[in-house]
Amino acid sequence: MTNVAVRYGGRTPYHRAQADSLGQSAKWLFLAIVFILPFQRVPFVNTNLLGIQGCKPFNLLSAGVLVYLLFQVPLLSASDRIERTSIRVLLLYFVTFAIAFARSIPNAPLLHDRLPDVFPESYLDYIMSYGMVPAFYILPFLFILKRCRSFSEIETVVDAICVSILLLSASFILVALMNPSAALSGRASVNALCESYFGIHYNTMGTIYICTAPLLLYKALTRSSLWIVPVALSLLGLLLLSSRSALLTVVGTYVLILLYKRKFAVLAVGAAMVAIASVLWIAPTVVAIFSIGFDGSSEVSADELLTGRVDFIWIPLLNEWTSDLGLFLFGAGRSGIITSESWYSGTLIQATHAHNAIIDFFLDCGAIATGILLVLMCVGISTAWRVGRRLHNDLYWALFACIVGYGISMFTEREVFPSFENMYLFLLIAMMVNLARLSSRAGHTSA
Repeated sequence: MTNVAVRYGGRTPYHRAQADSLGQSAKWLFLAIVFILPFQRVPFVNTNLLGIQGCKPFNLLSAGVLVYLLFQVPLLSASDRIERTSIRVLLLYFVTFAIAFARSIPNAPLLHDRLPDVFPESYLDYIMSYGMVPAFYILPFLFILKRCRSFSEIETVVDAICVSILLLSASFILVALMNPSAALSGRASVNALCESYFGIHYNTMGTIYICTAPLLLYKALTRSSLWIVPVALSLLGLLLLSSRSALLTVVGTYVLILLYKRKFAVLAVGAAMVAIASVLWIAPTVVAIFSIGFDGSSEVSADELLTGRVDFIWIPLLNEWTSDLGLFLFGAGRSGIITSESWYSGTLIQATHAHNAIIDFFLDCGAIATGILLVLMCVGISTAWRVGRRLHNDLYWALFACIVGYGISMFTEREVFPSFENMYLFLLIAMMVNLARLSSRAGHTSA
């Protein structure tokens, strides 16, 4: 031992220092991924480097983190029961996704034929875009579970998310100021701005806000009053975005958080400011909200309230799937809606997904897998609620509000399988799991 100490001058042995350095580098790579998440489809960021297919900044960063996890981290081993359960559920989820995606590969030419602007023509491009890239969205779950095990490390990830959303809000507001007529002309024009400047649908940007806005409010309430600026910018961005479901969901999660924190004065001031702002300027989003279900007739139906989803998507698809035993039990694989005969005949709106996450999952995987999914979701939500009541942790409840917001939005949009829309869910759930693990360890230590 003396010789070893003399040889290394009392410092950390070389191999240990090298491992620590590699771990720090991986954390910086991971934080870069977290920061770049909402910007990965911005035109100049989404360009293939050196013209190599798939060689994009997000993919390269994700590949670096994947290599680190594969060679430096025992992925399938667990240090406690919570981690072991989390890994098993993640494996079940990934296997389900892999099977559904593998079943869709033979349909790649059909998908391209029906939507050539959405789906690539070659099998390789399809596998890369709709198999590999979505799988990368799962990596943050594993990295946080294995390498972000202290409260300060979790807070660092939250900081990266919040700064990224601050930049996204400022960028979108700047784009709106540069194009005022388009920004105030309704959803179609706003969507054109989102796709031109950010490469995403306006509802997708709304989902990003749903999954992250409660974290901004958490920062404003628990850290510094300066965080009220990002909160205000995000709300202004939502008003300009014209996504009704996103605005209502974010406002709902904000109300829940303020009620939990007993910030009744803040809630009253916020409501007053909204009322004043509505008098001075009625945003397109607010106008759209109050116009839902009113088309000049006295009768308001569920289909009108859900803008055609019931009669022109859900009912035709469910009728077709329940009339075929194979489709009913096992689904049609990823993007099953596009293989539908109703889609081809024009009976339903020619959308890429069913505009309801559970129905979309049913179309892809069938009734058996959907039943298991619903059971796991109920168990997961009830477990998360019980853990939150035991923890009394503000960050945990902010993360829970993000998950609840996404869950509510699943009724009219979003997806269950990994996608650009739900990419933040994996970070959020992993941070909730590790907060629960920290509490569990503290309880064992005090005992």
